[in-house]
Amino acid sequence: VNIKTNQEVAIKMIKAETFKKHLKLEEGTVNEINILTNLEPCQHIIRYYDMLKTVNNFYFVYEFCNGGTFEALLKKEGALPEKVALGYFAQLLEAFKLLNKNNVMHRDLKPDNILIHDGILKLADFGFCKPL
Repeated sequence: VNIKTNQEVAIKMIKAETFKKHLKLEEGTVNEINILTNLEPCQHIIRYYDMLKTVNNFYFVYEFCNGGTFEALLKKEGALPEKVALGYFAQLLEAFKLLNKNNVMHRDLKPDNILIHDGILKLADFGFCKPL
């Protein structure tokens, strides 16, 4: 919880030594931060807030999503009714319209990279994204 705003956030922690061992991880993380920082806000794309660094770790602060992943929803619910599935598809199209407008290719679309917050889908994990 952000003590200044009382807003719940999600924090991804990566050990600093991991970046030294996996150079592509650093490239992907920098790419993700650059893309998410420069995109205009969209209710269907996860928001990136900040990065904090200690001697041993990097902490990436993102919007918190209270509904888990779309993959978990599909495992729990099974096949979705057509009307519900089309509603989710329309939400993803909104996210991809913004990415297309900004010439960004996500490159890792899968149910595990789609988060849910209060019933709204949010595209996440931009580590493999590329500006076009």
